[in-house]
Amino acid sequence: MEEYVAAHTGGEGFDIVFDTVGGAVLDNSFAAVRHYTGHVLSALGWGSHSLAPLSFRGATYSGVFTLLPMLTGKGREHHGEILREAAALADAGLLKPLLDPRRYTLETVAQAHAAVEDGSAHAKIVVDIDA
Repeated sequence: MEEYVAAHTGGEGFDIVFDTVGGAVLDNSFAAVRHYTGHVLSALGWGSHSLAPLSFRGATYSGVFTLLPMLTGKGREHHGEILREAAALADAGLLKPLLDPRRYTLETVAQAHAAVEDGSAHAKIVVDIDA
């Protein structure tokens, strides 16, 4: 993980880490953020996690239960606003997801799943879907 942070941030750490996996990925996220200004946001932050790496960096953490608005209806419009803003940032080229260099198709999706499961995927996996 240290090599990954060094390769993509010059060893400074990421400004924001958005964890959608939880578990060990969340633990690694705490050590991958920038000192003092880094922030980790997780949609799967339940479990037992040591906050020490995050604390030693002087960084911050937010956990969001993303299903709550869908389950209850409360706050659904606010989440829609958040998604619209995220879409605008993406459209403007201001969000830069890290993608695994391998690409998969529906025919090779089992290989994509295996890469995530065995930990060889070093970023988000892309599965191309033909129309």
